Amino acid sequence: MQQHWLTNLPIHGVMNTEPLLRGVANDVYKITATNGTYVLKHFRFDHPYGLDRDQEVAVQQKLAEHGVAPEVLHYDPVQGLMLQAFIDTPDLSHDKKSLGTKIQRLGEISAHIHRLQVEVPVWSLRTRVQRYCDNLAQFEPDRARQFEKRLQQQRKLLDSFGNNPVFCHNDLAFHHVFLSKPPLVIDWEYAGLGERYFDLANCIQVNQLERTEQRAFINAYEGASGERINTAVLQNWLELSNTISQLWYELHHHLQHNH
Repeated sequence: MQQHWLTNLPIHGVMNTEPLLRGVANDVYKITATNGTYVLKHFRFDHPYGLDRDQEVAVQQKLAEHGVAPEVLHYDPVQGLMLQAFIDTPDLSHDKKSLGTKIQRLGEISAHIHRLQVEVPVWSLRTRVQRYCDNLAQFEPDRARQFEKRLQQQRKLLDSFGNNPVFCHNDLAFHHVFLSKPPLVIDWEYAGLGERYFDLANCIQVNQLERTEQRAFINAYEGASGERINTAVLQNWLELSNTISQLWYELHHHLQHNH
C-alpha cells in the first residue's frame, strides 16, 4: 500500500495495514486503526473491462441504504480508492455450514438482489464482450477473432439481453456474501440492470457448481423468488457465460503480464 493514500482517509491512529487480496479488478487492504477496522479497495484495470467506478460507488451507497452492502465511507476517484468498514463475519466460502446450506443461502440472496429496485442503466452485454475482444486483440488478434466467431453463434442471446431487466450482481461468488445480520454482499463493479438468467449462470459458473448443486441452487432461487426457471434456457446462458468467462480470463492474463 502506498502511504500517501492514507492522508485523506477519514481514519485516525492507523496501527497496521495489510494486503488482503491482489485481485483481478481490485487490490484490497485491511487497515486497523484506533477508531475501527476498514477495507480499502484500490481499483485496477477499469477501462479494458468497461467498468464505471463512479456508478459502482453510487450503486453501493444505494444498496447500503437497502441493507445489502457495506456503506462507502470515502471515495477518491482520482487515486481510485474506496473505503468501507471491515466485515467481521465469515463469508459463505469460509462458513462452516454444509455446502447444501451455503447453496440455499446463495439462491435466496440471488432472489433478494433481483427484487431490489435500483435506478441504474441497463447493461449492454454485447458492448461489454466486444470491449473484451477489442482489448484482447491488442495482445492476440487471432484469439480475439476466434472469440468473436464463438460469440456470433450466440448472437440471439446477446440481443435478448435486457429485454426483461432485473437488478443483477453478475459476479455472486461465495466469497462475496458475508453472513452478517442482515447478510452483506460486496464487489458490485459488474452490477446493473440485466438478464436474470445470465446472472444465475454467472453465479453457477463462478462458484463451479456441479449438476446436482446447480439444481439445488435453482430450487432455492425459485422458492425464494417465486420465479420458474427454464432449465433449457439456463443451459444456453451457461454456455454463453462460460465463453465470456474464458475471454475475460485470457484478457486478464495479458493485462496482468503486461502491467
